[in-house]
Amino acid sequence: MELNNFKTYLAFGIVGLVVGILYLIIQKDISRTLTIFYITLYVVVSLRYILERRHYRKHKAILASTQFLLLPFSILLMGHYISPFAYTYEIFKITSSGNAIQMYFNLVSLSLIIPVIILTLHFNNYYSGKWPAIAIRRKVKKSRSIPLLIHSFFIFAILLGFLISGLTDLVSLIFVIIYLVFIFRYFIFVGLIKSERRTVVSSRSTSRTPSRNTTRVSTSSTSQKPSSQITRSRQVPSPTRTRPTQSVSRARTSSAKVDSGIEITTRKTTKSSTRKTKTTITVRDFFPSGKASKDEMKCIICFMDFEKKETRKIILCPHCKYPAHEDEFLSWYQASKFCARCNKPISTSYVRNPKFQITTKIYIERVIEKL
Repeated sequence: MELNNFKTYLAFGIVGLVVGILYLIIQKDISRTLTIFYITLYVVVSLRYILERRHYRKHKAILASTQFLLLPFSILLMGHYISPFAYTYEIFKITSSGNAIQMYFNLVSLSLIIPVIILTLHFNNYYSGKWPAIAIRRKVKKSRSIPLLIHSFFIFAILLGFLISGLTDLVSLIFVIIYLVFIFRYFIFVGLIKSERRTVVSSRSTSRTPSRNTTRVSTSSTSQKPSSQITRSRQVPSPTRTRPTQSVSRARTSSAKVDSGIEITTRKTTKSSTRKTKTTITVRDFFPSGKASKDEMKCIICFMDFEKKETRKIILCPHCKYPAHEDEFLSWYQASKFCARCNKPISTSYVRNPKFQITTKIYIERVIEKL
């Protein structure tokens, strides 16, 4: 039974919503009703995160997608706002003078520790460059500013409630502090180091320039010879050896084209002889390496099924032979030079002239339907 579908999450959501509303009508307790809604959200989001993570790991892809940021943040945001009101065991509470600011730590706060850890690890991978790109609605974007904007929006959503009511959760406050640490470490501190290095390099280059000029003048003045030596050196020729050279002009033309996955013809011509080599690529060469099923034959980047009506072509990884949409394959290559599935390097020559490129309709008919 496939759990990672909309019906499963909708069923959990309806059950939690009905139980919460009935409890509110019968008991008229808003605190426990909020707790029921929070538990429902926690279960649905956790299930979605675990199943999606398993799906990505199955295809050996990194978790550089916005859904892995939005899922844990939805738990963090709701827990932050209901923590002061939910019916939970209060561990301790910190209040300022006049109760203007109140900070809570309870069972809801304990449940927020895991989402905060997940978000911290993900954002650290983006800022450190371990994940060079982020996928937004199945489109790969190579930018470090996009995770920063998402992170800043999360902080704004958390601080907005605190500025209005003066109530906050201790774990949410820790998440804000981690954000400030990331800003200082990866943007302010790194920027200062780069500017300092540029200043040092520029100062060294300016200090070396006059010394080179003086050295040239001194060497030119000391390298003068007497006229007799100059005349003698002109009269005595130095022994030289002449080596016959041959100029060979070669013209090389090659064409590599896979229209329907049948054959590739490469022609090499020289001045003296003409040679023609012919390499045949069969349909079996387009099958994925190892054992594969039809369920696995999805785009290795967006994980969407292929359809015959698509006009986009398919490019295969030259190593594992798993398919990807042409535009998404090229976008992914701009961010990472490794395959999104087998994590093996892909050469630039292959991207410029892909050997395994085929239309979507032919690939479905000759490969996917044959599995």
